[in-house]
Amino acid sequence: MLSPEENEKLTRVVGNTAMGNLLRRYWLPFALSADLPDPDSDPLRVRMLGEDLMAFRDTDGKVGLTSRRCPHRLADLFFGRNEEGGIRCIYHGWKFAVDGTCMETPTEPPAANFAAKMRLRAYSVEEKAGILWAYMGPADLKPELPDFEWMHVPESHRHVSWSTQDCNFAQAIEGGIDTVHSVYLHSTLDSHRRLDQYKQSNDRGVQNRFRTKDNPPILFAENTDYGVLVGGRYAGDAGEDYWRYNLFLMPFYSMPPGQPSQKLCHGFVPLDDVTSARWSITWSLERPLASRDVAAMRAGSGVHAELIPGTHIPLRNKSNDYLVDRVEQRTLTFTGITGTGEQDFAVQEGMGPICERWDEHLGVSDMGIIQMRRRLLKEATDLEQGQEPFSATHGEVFRIHAGDTILPAEATNWADHENTKVALAAKW
Repeated sequence: MLSPEENEKLTRVVGNTAMGNLLRRYWLPFALSADLPDPDSDPLRVRMLGEDLMAFRDTDGKVGLTSRRCPHRLADLFFGRNEEGGIRCIYHGWKFAVDGTCMETPTEPPAANFAAKMRLRAYSVEEKAGILWAYMGPADLKPELPDFEWMHVPESHRHVSWSTQDCNFAQAIEGGIDTVHSVYLHSTLDSHRRLDQYKQSNDRGVQNRFRTKDNPPILFAENTDYGVLVGGRYAGDAGEDYWRYNLFLMPFYSMPPGQPSQKLCHGFVPLDDVTSARWSITWSLERPLASRDVAAMRAGSGVHAELIPGTHIPLRNKSNDYLVDRVEQRTLTFTGITGTGEQDFAVQEGMGPICERWDEHLGVSDMGIIQMRRRLLKEATDLEQGQEPFSATHGEVFRIHAGDTILPAEATNWADHENTKVALAAKW
């Protein structure tokens, strides 16, 4: 558990907070490239770390992320005209470039050179892997982008989506690296009622043999350059154990193991203290994703949430109780809620906007979560003392993916074992 003071430090990101300042040292995904599809397309409202911002793609295709209020009379630039290389305020025609420079102030005398004195607050933007990234920290410390494996696969091998989530980013991360909950939260009733048959089925390979409700894991966690490696050891037979690795990657990413040829990554970006953007990336290591699979992901398959059309709001959300079907819960699935992401939302959002961690009763299975909290708090404290986060400026540490493997039962060097290295090694 955390004290109320530690909980505040872990979760508060708005304003001049320790955690907010840490997150500003990293590039933050804020929109899909497809959210700003064309030059001079419609502007986009953006909320990041408690700031109300606006993104737009100019005539040359460059993307800006700026404050939304025109510095003249504070009109909302979301309604501005995106034209001829800038965004023009509809109130008095003042115009701004993607870097915040004021291009024109037509209501003022030319001799006054008023435009040179005005500018919007603007943040650096990079575009890569179909994602728009913002850097909101000190300009002289701007780092390189994180070098994830999924950034290197062909576009046809990758699917990316994001949706809003009504809770603090830390409890969303905790769900992402919780290696045991899927045996319950994401399960069917048959996997519990017909356990012996489930163990013998081949649809999930070795996981079915060992990762079951009657074989809880022992959890271990090790700090790494990228964050925390969480290992779950499931007791096996014939002198071997099944190990499942979940990754926490600074400052808000998680990677569950996925399948040998198809991997997953989540990013939980704080929009403010009580709202997050849940990014989900699926990528194939071997071949293009099938069209039917991409269509299914867009409709909410796997880790991707089904969205209200034209928005990034989940169709099944807190306001409608995630459309829980109690008949299905009694007869087919553990929750009665459709969608892996929506099942996560139900428990993570149900803890409240910011979980009161001093009331928790943590167990052995929470070792990874404990270590993740310690790591984030330490990194925030180190920054307060003048030590910059290593992973922010060393993008190569993110060249890794999660996985699983078999280790000898007597193995003590699980984190450094050759089988572990093979399971975690990026292919691209």
